[in-house]
Amino acid sequence: MTDLTPHAAALTAVLTANGRPALGAFLPAGFPNWTAGIDTLSQFAQHGADFLEVGVPHHTPALDGPDIAAAYSAALSQGAAMAHVISTVRLTAANTHKPVVVMSYWEPVRAFGPQRFAEELAEAGASGAMIPDLRGEAAAQWHAIATAAGIHAPQFVSRRDSDTELEQTATAASGWIYAPAADARTGFQGDLDIPGLRAFTGRLRARTRHPVVAGIGISTPARARQVAPYVDGIVIGSPLVRPLLSNGRGRQHALEELAAFANALRPAPQLRTLPA
Repeated sequence: MTDLTPHAAALTAVLTANGRPALGAFLPAGFPNWTAGIDTLSQFAQHGADFLEVGVPHHTPALDGPDIAAAYSAALSQGAAMAHVISTVRLTAANTHKPVVVMSYWEPVRAFGPQRFAEELAEAGASGAMIPDLRGEAAAQWHAIATAAGIHAPQFVSRRDSDTELEQTATAASGWIYAPAADARTGFQGDLDIPGLRAFTGRLRARTRHPVVAGIGISTPARARQVAPYVDGIVIGSPLVRPLLSNGRGRQHALEELAAFANALRPAPQLRTLPA
């Protein structure tokens, strides 16, 4: 079995040693453009992100809502390709010294070559890559390829999955299990079923020792605080992408939003009783 790269091992440490959920910040590669995207990811690292997630732009992102879909479209219209993703990972990992995970649909990975994808990500300093539309044997095959390259292969699960399906997914995962906080596309801003999430994460923890990371529907810092007791990490995407789609102070608004999420996940200060 291939050992984990130092970058992959660093991701495990971040998700297991904080004493609070680690905060991940998502941004598509090449958005708002290639150089601005790399600079924004570096700024995310300075404003509270414990790890960074780089999205591979895709023309039919079935699991994503309008904000991330629009960001992918903007990146693709400027010529974003897998080479930009690899370069974004390389520069972001070197500039921030934070774990960097890639999120991609299967089609771009299949076209690029899964083994080449894994090997180039590992060489560039990625900690892993999650492919959320892979299931069953295909997910197991990707896990084997990623493991051979020394990087993690996080897996996406649904609370509609049976216990058997959850066990199969956990077997084909490393790094983390991604448990959506809402059964919806990214960008969902409605109420969260917290008792349902608690039961779902309980089912997962009964079947795997992998850290559990949540995203989708964690639209405000208050919702992040609600979800925090049940997970090891939270990934924020649409709340950061949405302001970047606008003009003016888009990046500043995104950084302020990220800092608010980071503050929401910090443990409350312990008050000391003064001696009488």
